[in-house]
Amino acid sequence: MAQILPVIGSLEPRFQQVLERVLGEFDLRPDPVTVDEPGTGKPVSLNKTASRALREAGTAFYNWDLLFDNLGPDDVDGEIEPKLRERVRILQAVRELDPGFASREFHGSIRVHDLATSARFYTWLFGVEPAEWTHRYVTFLRPDTRTNFVLLVNDGMTLNHDTLFHLGMGVADKHTVVRAWQSARNNDFHVEKPPRTTWRGTPLHELWLKDPDGTLIEIYAMLTQEELEQMPPDQEPVFLVQE
Repeated sequence: MAQILPVIGSLEPRFQQVLERVLGEFDLRPDPVTVDEPGTGKPVSLNKTASRALREAGTAFYNWDLLFDNLGPDDVDGEIEPKLRERVRILQAVRELDPGFASREFHGSIRVHDLATSARFYTWLFGVEPAEWTHRYVTFLRPDTRTNFVLLVNDGMTLNHDTLFHLGMGVADKHTVVRAWQSARNNDFHVEKPPRTTWRGTPLHELWLKDPDGTLIEIYAMLTQEELEQMPPDQEPVFLVQE
């Protein structure tokens, strides 16, 4: 007997058929519910209207709205299926886990070529001076974001960037992203991509930099509802500055 998966939000008939077909491969059956009556279990949101209503109601949910609401020009039925299939695989992997433990802080550490040069960049990025340092490491603490981040000398090791895609810093709004770009240029930091608004995937105002060792750094802000409503029909990025 198929397991019920509560879903909120309407889809075009062709997408609804794809959803039912792929869920069926995993012995799941979509069960339409509403924000007022979300049923049992954590629901899946299928569009942005549903996601917004669920957030306003304070209801926890799985957010799949980007799959159907932000389709690129190359997204067709045959390409949606594997994307949806992978989402279901992740859903099955994370549901009904033993909660494990309560964490108090996120800690990360990366190796760098030049400790002082990297300390300068990350002091700028985190907005705080190092909490401590030696000749081998520099530690940054941000209690407000529960972050403990350490720069470590490379000990002669070759530094690779294939596994770590990027690090990111969320900021308040579009104006802060643009201000970060101006400040990065004033400090002679490497700008990989100037500030722009992107619509595919998670809509963001974003700026891409590289740290002194070439690690990608994203500075981003979420879009307001008013900004989301300004999405161009072709969903192409909109640059926020003129270089």
